Amino acid sequence: MKRRMKKLAAFGLAITMTAGLLAGCGNAQSDGDKAESKDSDKAAKGDKTLEVEVIYTGEPLDQFREVLDGFTAETGIEIELVTPGSDYEAVMKTRMASGEMPDVFVTHGWSIARYKEYLTALNDEEWYDRIDDPVLPIISDDDENIYVLPVTQVTNGIVYNKTVLEKAGVNVGDIRTMDDFKAACEKIKASGTTPIFVGGKDTWTAAVLYNAMAPAFYTTEGCKYPSGDELKDGSFDWDTKGSCVLEEIADMVQAGYFNKDLVTADNSATLTALGEDACGFSTEVEIVKVLNVAPDAQLGIMPIPCTTEEGKSQYMIGEGSCFGIWKDTKSMDEAKQFLNYLSTPEVADKIMALDGGLPALKDMDTENVSYKAFSESQEIFDGDIFYDNLFDREYFPSGMFNADADAVIEVFMDPSEKGVRAGLEHLKNTFQDKYVAAE
Repeated sequence: MKRRMKKLAAFGLAITMTAGLLAGCGNAQSDGDKAESKDSDKAAKGDKTLEVEVIYTGEPLDQFREVLDGFTAETGIEIELVTPGSDYEAVMKTRMASGEMPDVFVTHGWSIARYKEYLTALNDEEWYDRIDDPVLPIISDDDENIYVLPVTQVTNGIVYNKTVLEKAGVNVGDIRTMDDFKAACEKIKASGTTPIFVGGKDTWTAAVLYNAMAPAFYTTEGCKYPSGDELKDGSFDWDTKGSCVLEEIADMVQAGYFNKDLVTADNSATLTALGEDACGFSTEVEIVKVLNVAPDAQLGIMPIPCTTEEGKSQYMIGEGSCFGIWKDTKSMDEAKQFLNYLSTPEVADKIMALDGGLPALKDMDTENVSYKAFSESQEIFDGDIFYDNLFDREYFPSGMFNADADAVIEVFMDPSEKGVRAGLEHLKNTFQDKYVAAE
């Protein structure tokens, strides 16, 4: 069932995708050797030990370790931290098959669709009433039960460089449709600047682009080809309607709206380009990360334009750092104590800083720059914003993200009808295979 959510000032956002986290560097790793039996491992370490599995890598992982140290110092409960990095999804699928899950783990966007049967309902926890209203439907099942503590939330939108748009004579508030967006790209191109930057060497960025544009055609209120129910029940007609997103991307490639090195540039190049006034728009970056590269950059965020005059612009919301408890854990009290600790404003703020997300709890720090930019966009687009779950999480069968990326890369490399057709066939075949496998 499609979820619509009203505009609320408390709404938090991150201009990123969980896939961006999944695309993080590093091979599978753990803080310690895993014992064959988790119970025997705990016996060796003492009863007060929690196994916690997270998706963080690099500096964010180091920052999360500091959070864990604070919890252990306060409670005496030890943490066995497991960090598979980019192999997180595969590792979790193996653990689900074996029936041996971590005591606490990050659900990386799938608390209901994938992990619900393994998780403990948490409606009675003291932090439940602090959950930000727009994210609550995303983490709730049909019985209004939740299974995670949502610390941060993410969304898909467009980050833009105010300096570039002003130089080109573009008023972001005038961009309400895809035609308006392409007209803005034409002005930016005429001013001598690249309109849209994509770091396609990191292929997840191509999937982010697809999932940003697809709702404007298929699921946003007033969109051109309303198809939400068909996508969910597997009856979507790919031959009739499936190519329109790829065709739109191909048209923009041929018009010169993307950077010429869109297949060989990486995500760090996007951060630099946007921060140094070398491009106008990006769908793959977080404002905070751009400012780490270019602290003086003037940035804003905007919703995805629709494909019709009567349609609404859209922000897509999803789980950020959300922590669930395995329903069969032998350390339920300790696990709930851990979630209570993570929910405290000072700790939740630290997690928000390390994952680039924005508040999912009402009393978190709302002074960060991305939140301010989002509040500004709410004023600019007041009355013209539709909220929904992240497209691939809501409307595609699990496992489509890589197919989205591959299809768009096909178009990047060959924006002709042939390239579009190749991308479409890849999407169609993968969708049908995944849908059948999920039945």
